[in-house]
Amino acid sequence: MIGPTATEVATQLLTEATTTLGWKSSRAMLAPQEEAVLRYVMIQYPLRGRSPSREEIGVALSIGNPDEVQATLGRLEKADLLCLDPESREVCCAYPFSTEPTKHVVRFLDWPDAKPVYALCAVDALGVPFMFHRDVSVASSCPHCARPITIKVRNGVIVDRTPAETVVWRGTACSEHAATSLCPAVNFFCSWDHAAIWRQGHPHLTGSILDLGEVLYLGKGLFEDHLVSSSGSQTPTDAATLTSAGGLVAALLASICCVGPLVFAALGVGIGAAGFLAGTAGFLKALLPYRPVFIGLTVLLLGISFYLAYRKHGVTCAPGSRCAPSNSLWKPRALLWIVAGIALALILAPYWLGL
Repeated sequence: MIGPTATEVATQLLTEATTTLGWKSSRAMLAPQEEAVLRYVMIQYPLRGRSPSREEIGVALSIGNPDEVQATLGRLEKADLLCLDPESREVCCAYPFSTEPTKHVVRFLDWPDAKPVYALCAVDALGVPFMFHRDVSVASSCPHCARPITIKVRNGVIVDRTPAETVVWRGTACSEHAATSLCPAVNFFCSWDHAAIWRQGHPHLTGSILDLGEVLYLGKGLFEDHLVSSSGSQTPTDAATLTSAGGLVAALLASICCVGPLVFAALGVGIGAAGFLAGTAGFLKALLPYRPVFIGLTVLLLGISFYLAYRKHGVTCAPGSRCAPSNSLWKPRALLWIVAGIALALILAPYWLGL
């Protein structure tokens, strides 16, 4: 078995690739709609075996204007986060995937509904299992002798490879678009010798011969968080948490205007009392006429929270993948129900306290 190997060369290459590609910094500058379109495109590759069309993107993300979809894709292409076909202007690749056939075919071993997908290069192919947290097989061929190459990755570790001497030539030249400048020079070779012979026939190329552990390290480093938004925008569960917190505060105000005076009376703060406690007691008593408003605000905010927490999302994700919300939503949803219960208890406090 071969796991990600952080050698000095692999670490340096990952640092250089992260800087050169600039995906994280580019995505941090994306508007919410641009981020949503990019993620939808990437997620749809294994679901469809290809990129979604402009029309499919617009329908899925409720973008009614086709020109707006096209403009969004154009901005993503300018940031080199995906590429568009020069003629049709449809998406032809979105790292690590390609709509056009390549020599690197990735198949998901533990995802029956997923389609085979083409990876742009050898590093991208070994980044897919980390991107989707799935087991995969990779089929490729040696550029020197055309010998078939197969690799299986389970739980982030290479468990089988044929031939056993398989290595990767990783080029470093990158111009405007990595898909057309860098990726064609990143390939599997059946042996170190064949990679070296091929390298001699391409003296103008710069790069390194890497073993599979080093390539796995590069794929993991580049793509493990590739489906995670870098824009810093709030997720639906973040918004639900904020609105449920607001609902709890409103419920507290709705109850404290009734319960508060009783508490202060128990503390001996009467009508003739003076000082901070007396002023606070008077303020709480003044809130009593606004109790219906606070109750209504509580219901409204909690209603918004439940909508955000339980609404269906337009972007389809791979079950169990990093982008899929099913397993990650139970905690905020459970918290929401707890908050709703506390809010209800606070609103009903004057009644069960006999006030």
